[in-house]
Amino acid sequence: MKPFGNSLLTAVAASALCATLLAACGGSSDRQETDSDPVAEADLHTENDPVHPEHGGKPLATGAPVFASLYPDATLDQPVIVADGSDGPGGMAEFTTAATPDDVISHYRRLASEAGLKPVMAMNQGNARAFAALGATGAEVQVVASRDENEATSVQLTWKDGR
Repeated sequence: MKPFGNSLLTAVAASALCATLLAACGGSSDRQETDSDPVAEADLHTENDPVHPEHGGKPLATGAPVFASLYPDATLDQPVIVADGSDGPGGMAEFTTAATPDDVISHYRRLASEAGLKPVMAMNQGNARAFAALGATGAEVQVVASRDENEATSVQLTWKDGR
């Protein structure tokens, strides 16, 4: 019997993250996507939203916390999905970067820690890495990163602001 491949693991992890995000946002029908050009700077933030140069990334949505910023030099694969539920706004983004999965997880682990979130889950399985952190106010971030067949790193990031 042949074991399951890493792509299955990544697909299962990404599906779990999507389900968690929907549950966290209370299944709100306020779901919306950003404009159709996912890489345009205006789609990622407004003048009132800080660009986080010290972290290298732009907020993934208007008002998104620092730990929900685009990884430096990453490219969004599709428009960011945002939702607003009874426990605050949140979203999901999928992007690709040349960085390693370990570097991506390390980056988001640092951002989460700086924002006061505490790690609650970490996973290393084959070429896939995952990390999740929670804050006292209900803020959370979950990141899954894995290398694809082209040696790029595919990342799925979900967050909830917890306001």
